[in-house]
Amino acid sequence: MHNIELLPGLEERLTRRRGRPEMFVVLDPRRTALLAIDLQNLFLAPGAPLEIPRARDIVPNVNRMASQLRELGGQVVWVVNAFGPDTLQNWTRYFENVNAPELSSRILAGLTRGDPMQALWPACDVRATDLHSDKDRYSAFYTRRADLEKVLRDRSIDTVLIAGTLTNICCETTARDAMQLNYKVVMLSDGCATRTDAEHNGTLVSIMNNFGDVADVDTVVTRLRKGAAAPAMESAGE
Repeated sequence: MHNIELLPGLEERLTRRRGRPEMFVVLDPRRTALLAIDLQNLFLAPGAPLEIPRARDIVPNVNRMASQLRELGGQVVWVVNAFGPDTLQNWTRYFENVNAPELSSRILAGLTRGDPMQALWPACDVRATDLHSDKDRYSAFYTRRADLEKVLRDRSIDTVLIAGTLTNICCETTARDAMQLNYKVVMLSDGCATRTDAEHNGTLVSIMNNFGDVADVDTVVTRLRKGAAAPAMESAGE
């Protein structure tokens, strides 16, 4: 698990800026979705091409968040990378420049649907009522494979909880896009993982500054329970 260390004085600065450090003190669970991002074997399995060891540690927290949200009437969405031949053709910058050719080939093969590496990590607690969404870019909202935004809007979702891996890549990119699509965003500080504490904490500071809230699972559950006790409203938590 990551050691969370935010910038000294950050909460005080945010309080001066908007009157309180957090954006959303109450969350309506009936309009909330947990986006559990890229908890796939390619990222979690020991020795996998993009193994993030800390990602295995967050799975119990993600499962707990999912269980609590389901109980309160919210929606869980398992978001996974699903690459295909067209991904190689239309995202050449990633495959030709971000990684060496050998690693790019392993990633493309491992994230192709049907490959064992592409499957969700076995410890993820997936239920029949959960949704699944494919993506072929960093952001869950930028994809040629599924329309996540339409899926959420059709269910009157206006709040997304961000969990998964990597904190500073797919989770952060999804959080930024979600805010700009006018969702309330909460990133789970103990439900995301990346390579180092520095990278993890850097993303948390960035999100807190401009894109949403950062909170641990226990805090988010408390805010959801407050929302569950209140009448449903379009702008709960603001």
